[in-house]
Amino acid sequence: MAWIEERTARRRAALPLALLLGSLSLLVPLPALARGEKTVFQSQPLEWDPEFRRDGPVVSLDFAPAWTFGGFHAPLAGDPAVDGDLLLASSQDGEVAALDPSRGEARWKTRLSDALTLGPLAVAGRIFQATRDGRLFALNGEDGRILWTIDLGSAAAFPPRPIASRLLVATAGEKLLALDPADGRILAGRPLPGRPTTPPVEAPGSILIGTEHGIVLALDRETLGVRWQRYTGQAITAPPLFDSKRVYVASADRTLRCLRFRSGRPLWMMRTGAILTAPPFVLGPYLYLLCYDNDIYVLKARNGHLMTRVRMGHRLDVSSASAVDHLFVVPFTEAALVSLALPGLQAAGRYVLDIPGEWFTTAPVVIGKRVAVGYGRSEGRVLALMVTLAQPKSKAGRAVGSP
Repeated sequence: MAWIEERTARRRAALPLALLLGSLSLLVPLPALARGEKTVFQSQPLEWDPEFRRDGPVVSLDFAPAWTFGGFHAPLAGDPAVDGDLLLASSQDGEVAALDPSRGEARWKTRLSDALTLGPLAVAGRIFQATRDGRLFALNGEDGRILWTIDLGSAAAFPPRPIASRLLVATAGEKLLALDPADGRILAGRPLPGRPTTPPVEAPGSILIGTEHGIVLALDRETLGVRWQRYTGQAITAPPLFDSKRVYVASADRTLRCLRFRSGRPLWMMRTGAILTAPPFVLGPYLYLLCYDNDIYVLKARNGHLMTRVRMGHRLDVSSASAVDHLFVVPFTEAALVSLALPGLQAAGRYVLDIPGEWFTTAPVVIGKRVAVGYGRSEGRVLALMVTLAQPKSKAGRAVGSP
């Protein structure tokens, strides 16, 4: 009986404390009690948020092959690029080709001195191509002539980025270089706290970049001086995104952080089901995340609340492309180009690459009324698809107007 008396005494001792906490809860507003909560939500909803309607009309698309370019003898190196009426692509054995997007014919081809691991940058009639041995070439967009070349000191980690009339190159040697696109002169440089894991991204008066040591930096756009830096604890896995005075940063612990742009101070954070490597993007009030767990998460950009989550067939690890009110994605190894209606991401079209053992190996790019994407595990190929509005179907399942 002694243990019963002991338990009764404990309950009596705890009663005044419980009454005290209850009285405090009446005095303190409920929102104030919730301010210590670090996560935006506790679990992922299975259906979309009622505020985010996905049941409206969907404009469906049809895809038809326009042409295929098969002039490479090695797999493609990185993603194709677009400059005006040119589609640029590179192969891993050092060849760069400029393609006519209407017919798929090569206007010119240039072979460089070393192997390639990155795709080209095309801007203002010039093509910039980094090589595996740490050199950067500038080519004439009209005929492919080499205009200049420079030794970067180490291999570029990403294709160059044009920011404020300069070329920004992040190298595997833990440096960020600013080059003059006219002749390749190095105008400024900045040592980085670790190997860069994202390309440099432009923000107002600044450049954002992430490293393998979990640091995201905001640098002065002209001097590359550090304005602020934020340590996340894990490697930065996707390019930082600036939007509406905020910076969105993804790290290897499957966490997305929203930072204040002026200071880098955290505003909110949330976790996804897998890491994010594809560039996120904002459309209106919504933030879109393409993840390794095959899902596209749609959040409210202001506060990180999950609006919907759309499951794809395979993981999403390369950039998406958009045109008007559609998003194009190529899930890894799925051998399909998928079109989704924006903003709700309803299925709007699909093209299947019906070639045994092959799948799309590059991100899609939009050029005019076509979508181009690369494939080929032994020889690089570029496929251009003509995109048209799907004809409405009758109740019998046939296109209206068809015999």
